[in-house]
Amino acid sequence: MKQFTCTLLGLMTLTTAAFAQDKKNFQLNGKITDHKEGKVYVWYLDSAGDRTIDSIQLKNGAFTVKGKLETVAIAYIQQNMRSDDKAMLALVPGTQAFTSTWNDMGAGSVTGGDPANAGLHALQLEKKRIQQKYQVVLDSMRQEKDHDQAAAIRERLGPYFEENRQADYQFFKKYPGSVLTAYLLRFHVSDLPLKELKGYYEGLSPLTKKTGFAKEVAEEIRSLEHGSPGAVAAAFTATDMSGKSLSLSDYKGKYVLLDFWASWCVPCRKGNPHLKTVYAKYQPKGFEIVGIADDDRNEKAWTAAVEKDGLPWRHVLRGSSKVYDKTDPNDISYKFGIHSLPTKILINPEGIIIGRYGSDEEALDKKLKEIYGE
Repeated sequence: MKQFTCTLLGLMTLTTAAFAQDKKNFQLNGKITDHKEGKVYVWYLDSAGDRTIDSIQLKNGAFTVKGKLETVAIAYIQQNMRSDDKAMLALVPGTQAFTSTWNDMGAGSVTGGDPANAGLHALQLEKKRIQQKYQVVLDSMRQEKDHDQAAAIRERLGPYFEENRQADYQFFKKYPGSVLTAYLLRFHVSDLPLKELKGYYEGLSPLTKKTGFAKEVAEEIRSLEHGSPGAVAAAFTATDMSGKSLSLSDYKGKYVLLDFWASWCVPCRKGNPHLKTVYAKYQPKGFEIVGIADDDRNEKAWTAAVEKDGLPWRHVLRGSSKVYDKTDPNDISYKFGIHSLPTKILINPEGIIIGRYGSDEEALDKKLKEIYGE
């Protein structure tokens, strides 16, 4: 079964650089077929990442949104700004039409504009079908108070989450150049292998690559490359759990595994017994581990987890500020492009990254056996 990871990425801040070209008019004509009165909210992110929100009164079930765009935008239509039921579409200069029912806007259809809108409509219907299948498991998870039982339920959800991801990947392949692909691709930087992520990015159209959505993906690719095999491991210095200074340079001449984890990460904690076995086997041969925890906001939970799990190697916090900032020079996780937990990065005695692993224990074991001639 595919192992879970604890995803760190949420909605990321979009690039705000604007294009130097003239804006063009757009018009979106909407129709709610079973609802005559009320209000809908239409909000959209343009290609530079600027957000516009419109609150529009229905007139006999119809509404119209007008404005100006430089190139493209990602638009949402919903009953209110807190509603989970929302339609998404690519908004472009010109005229487009949207049709839906009041209580199922997410299944609405769009005509005109980006051809990928039709594919997005099919994608949303497919995801709704998948969600219906795992909703019963989700409801059980919300009611489950026992931590271990909740972890088991999350594992049961794994196939459904994978089905969701595969649905998105098929959309990317069918509409490689669309702004919708660039927009959705941002949410998969943590679950796609770097080679595949770069492949999807390269397939974007030249116009789409100019959008803030695509630039964000490019930035994440650069970050991942810094923490991938072949790259020189980024230097860092932090204070370990005992109050002593720890630098990556302290381990020069040894194989060292950077274990990015957290006290709250279920798969991380689940993998700790195996990691202890690996450490006991190879530490006498010069192998070392450094634990880097995403627990800056709860140091007590961090120290308690290390003690409870009996982790004998040295430990530091990732060094993030209270407000996560990619430009923070002290954040070790961003130096290595960490988007999900657990992530383990293996560095050779010369300071070159030679392996990057998630929850795949077999891959790490195989690499260590090669290194130590077993």
